[in-house]
Amino acid sequence: MKTIVIANNKGGVGKTTVASQIAFYLGRAGYSVIAVDLDGQRNLTSAMGGARVVGNALQMLESGEAPSFSVVPGEVVLIEGDRDVPVSSDDTVLQGTVAALDGLAGADFCIMDTPPTFSALVYGALLTADFMLSPIELKRFSLDGVEGVLKAFVQVQEINEGIQFLGLLPSRFDAVKKNERETLLAVAESYSNLLVPHAIRNRVGYEAAEAEGIPVFEVPTASGKEAAAEFGAFFDWFIDAVEKED
Repeated sequence: MKTIVIANNKGGVGKTTVASQIAFYLGRAGYSVIAVDLDGQRNLTSAMGGARVVGNALQMLESGEAPSFSVVPGEVVLIEGDRDVPVSSDDTVLQGTVAALDGLAGADFCIMDTPPTFSALVYGALLTADFMLSPIELKRFSLDGVEGVLKAFVQVQEINEGIQFLGLLPSRFDAVKKNERETLLAVAESYSNLLVPHAIRNRVGYEAAEAEGIPVFEVPTASGKEAAAEFGAFFDWFIDAVEKED
């Protein structure tokens, strides 16, 4: 099973949009998928309202054990979020997270959405992961956190030597705004080898998909179709990136 953690210590950068749509697109491609909501805000749980719930994040972390379930090809199942999921630097939380997430199995992919902080919970998730993907907003104050993202990855890699950094994914990008276009160019210059060659734009189609708990490719509007084509192109890149590591 390939495990991908979606992480950034900044909030509002589109982590849930990316996590939910990756899970949905994987399911459509015939893969079996476990989506894990580790954020106390439970945004992924809301964004995947139609998925079969097979566990609760808090119960899993407190017990240090993964729930027992099966998942068939093309199915996306959900470990739902819990508002009481701990966000701390406690070693007990770290150990419980690693133990629980290490026990997850039985699917082709596991996609984890995380809270906007590099807490023990997020470090624990990264210690069990094969890949880390970091959505970023193209605003100056949001880019201040990029160095924190890279520092966290380096720290995790010292222990989890096999983890791969998929890259920085421009998210909620507004191509109409000159400052965001200029920031994208600046990021490309500074992090050329780390920048994902796709961008997720700020489209109503994504908002509609999350509000209804459905894949963006099921949103019938023009914006939904544009978003589906855009995310589909990113997804093709994503599959190539994770499969070339086999």
